[in-house]
Amino acid sequence: MILTALALAAATPVATPEAAVAAIYAPFRKPDTTEAAWERPIFTPRLKALIARWRAVTPTDEVDDLSDFDWLCQCQDWEAGGLHERITARRALGPGRLLLSVTLGKAPGHRERLRFAFARIGGQWLVDDIFASGFRGGLRASLIRTTAADTALRRRR
Repeated sequence: MILTALALAAATPVATPEAAVAAIYAPFRKPDTTEAAWERPIFTPRLKALIARWRAVTPTDEVDDLSDFDWLCQCQDWEAGGLHERITARRALGPGRLLLSVTLGKAPGHRERLRFAFARIGGQWLVDDIFASGFRGGLRASLIRTTAADTALRRRR
């Protein structure tokens, strides 16, 4: 019964950007979350395409610039229920596009600030880019740069 409810909740389109942010951080409240950020169904098709290109060349024997931390909390470890997200700003970028600033309270006195570019696709709000301390120029730019570096590393081997 609980699994059915969770499956239905996961399949329900995210109707508001605020609900999208809540859905992004909901898994961090569970102690057994193991799904990598890049595996989650929260990204736009064009960002998913960049992720797929990166994953195709990601080294299997070492970490690269994007695979050694969780993109959504900008951390390697967290305590279940220890992340507290708060939307601090909202800016329209155009029709069906929005930038939300989010502050994460990760530990007493430690905050992480992220900006999510959302796009409304098929009735739901999906992440089209993330700007945070772990992404120089944003996630999109970091994916392009890291894919190129990983590809060059493969060629040298």
